[in-house]
Amino acid sequence: MATRRRVRRAARRRRGRARVVDLRLLSRHLGGSRLVRDYLDGSATASAFYRGVPADARSYRAKARDLSQGAHPARLSAAAEIVRPAGPRAENALRRVVEQQGFFVTTGQQPGLFGGPLYSLFKALTAVRLAEELQPVVGGPVMPLFWIASDDHDWAEANHAHVVDPGNRLHRITVGPAADPIPRALAQIPLGDRGEQVIAQLAACFPPNDYRDGYLDLLREAYHPGATLASAYADLLAALLRDTPIGLVDGAGARLKELARPILRAEAEDPLASEEALTETAGHLTAAGYRLQVPLARGATNLFFDTRQGRDRLLRAGSGFTLRRSGREFSSRRILGVIDESVDLVSPNVLLRPVVEGFVFPTLAYVAGPGEVAYFGQLAALFRRHGVEMPVVAPRASLLVVERKVARVLERLDVTVDDVRDGDRLQARFARDEMPDDLKDGLKRWRTDLEKRAHEVSGASAAIDPVLQGAVTKARNSGLAALGALEKKVIRAIKRQSETVAGQIAKAGVNLWPGGRPQDRMLSPLQYTMRYGPDFVTALRERIRVLAGETSVEPAGSLPRSDETP
Repeated sequence: MATRRRVRRAARRRRGRARVVDLRLLSRHLGGSRLVRDYLDGSATASAFYRGVPADARSYRAKARDLSQGAHPARLSAAAEIVRPAGPRAENALRRVVEQQGFFVTTGQQPGLFGGPLYSLFKALTAVRLAEELQPVVGGPVMPLFWIASDDHDWAEANHAHVVDPGNRLHRITVGPAADPIPRALAQIPLGDRGEQVIAQLAACFPPNDYRDGYLDLLREAYHPGATLASAYADLLAALLRDTPIGLVDGAGARLKELARPILRAEAEDPLASEEALTETAGHLTAAGYRLQVPLARGATNLFFDTRQGRDRLLRAGSGFTLRRSGREFSSRRILGVIDESVDLVSPNVLLRPVVEGFVFPTLAYVAGPGEVAYFGQLAALFRRHGVEMPVVAPRASLLVVERKVARVLERLDVTVDDVRDGDRLQARFARDEMPDDLKDGLKRWRTDLEKRAHEVSGASAAIDPVLQGAVTKARNSGLAALGALEKKVIRAIKRQSETVAGQIAKAGVNLWPGGRPQDRMLSPLQYTMRYGPDFVTALRERIRVLAGETSVEPAGSLPRSDETP
């Protein structure tokens, strides 16, 4: 608590200073498969696989009416007990939802080191904004929820984070491989002293300013020796979102599994019914020309089972089950007994999890990334099979953070954000522009003359023997290839002499496209909170809109500047 107060005091001090930096927030296309693009564009064919239209308030009103008609006050009260409010606003929001039989806007992500990629924060803040926008639409309280998939077992995906240092170098910070090779849930693997080690690596990437030490203290509280990647992720997310009304849900929590027991049991009682439901929708998708985001495997259930050998997928085997990795066999009675007596050993897969969420929480909408939007299109029949209403699927905000030092490069070089993604190609373009006119014209005339002479010789040789045309063509191509190689050598020489431009392009590229990938899929939220403090989160939140026809963001105003020289 003292650490959080320290971060907030630093933010207030910075607001009182005159030195500011213009940090631009650009809206980007979410991307995704053709199904995702068609759905977000309002295609009737794609929309048939979903419920409602994400930018249309009527979709949410209709969903709210359905939820109200099937309200379960006792279930809602029980569900509220497993929600961890991020802060005082979330505590008040949760109380109002329970008292007034309100609703939730949910989203989620598997844990990741230092908050995972930026898009995790974008998803959370999109849920916050959509919940706020929906309250007057449905006439009641709506609370955002973030489901932390702490029972996920993909350690390699969760064990690292990326940041860019003041010298514009990209760093991959990792806690290393799992100590135990057995695939266990992230919530089950203690970090030990590795938390302090990665915090030290992170600290070395940021010069001191008013915010850095406060966030490092937050991280030390979260990544203590007994913490797991999942628990530390939850603690950091709660700290980053403390001033919002969002609540957190632990996907591996025993109490959650108890509330989900009816769905898990129904799945184990008749796994074939779920397989047939998914296959039915998959057939319709394929017939409409769409591909499946999550491939279906014959005989695979939607349940995972925790054993001494780790988390393993349950497969149908006759009237019973077998584990995919270990091959162990279980009777149907045995699995149902585990669900009745030790339900914490069972967890839903990626396709069943949304159904569980919709059963436990009265969910108006789910805020999804492109992959999630795609696999939600596979789930309509599975929701119906379990008697759960599908939520409206809303896209998360897709944003690009452009700091002043990067904006200056783009303006100085007169290039776009997309231009700098391929730095080598952009440098080659500049090198061609800087090539002396006489050299450029000489190469052009040489190429034109070669083409002309080859054409003349080809015609003349054909009169002697048509077969000779092939030899002429080969010689022509060899000459053009040699000219192309020469031009590349000239360009490389010019690029070596243009180190300043190359450095500027590299600076913009590593900040906008780190590792050649989208910024929000690579950089940790700490990349910006360590520099700009809580105001960075506030700026994102205030400018995201969902019901404006698209998930969009307006240009940000001025944010407090860190002491780092841009």
